[in-house]
Amino acid sequence: MSNKIQLRVAELMCSRLCHDLISPISAINNGIELMNENDEGIIDSSIELLGTSAKQALDRLSFYRVAFGLAGGGAIISWNEIRNILEIFAAERKTTIVWTREPQQPDENISHILAKLVVNVVYLAMECLPRGGVISVDNLEQKAPEPIVVRLEGPKCNLRDDVQSGLIPDLPIEQLSVRNIVAYLAISHAICLGKSLKVRDENSNSIVITIS
Repeated sequence: MSNKIQLRVAELMCSRLCHDLISPISAINNGIELMNENDEGIIDSSIELLGTSAKQALDRLSFYRVAFGLAGGGAIISWNEIRNILEIFAAERKTTIVWTREPQQPDENISHILAKLVVNVVYLAMECLPRGGVISVDNLEQKAPEPIVVRLEGPKCNLRDDVQSGLIPDLPIEQLSVRNIVAYLAISHAICLGKSLKVRDENSNSIVITIS
């Protein structure tokens, strides 16, 4: 990856992260301003707003730390940690994640590249569910001979063209955008691990993503 592409990818990841953090951080600021008014009638609601918004910001940061960062220094993370981070992030988007086959060793640590691949693929699945839905992850196992299959279902389920363009490995730098950066990261991590990533429509409300 050239320096120009690396810089562009970093800019887009920062833009995505900032976009998702503005809302809870603004709410925290609003809560502090309300408390400064010293109105006893709104102190309780202000404290509740602060607590909810702080947790939301923390949950999003925990997710992006794995998706975009080095997740603990770039070393290792367990399947259980990945599942917990994804389930919390998905719930905020009215999406449920179902694990159809448990890893044989859920506490086993895996490489951060594999973790980033799985997290970004599931994130890509969420991008296709504007109204929420169900994401089923089958065969979540590092060394399994069968592919990992991510099936998503929900109303208005759709892989938009501007998002799908990110799945082109040699996509020109000027075509990278905030909308397709997650897909681009997913296919890039798959290539780093010597894997392929395929997406196909099953019907108007269902899409299947395969990592093999």
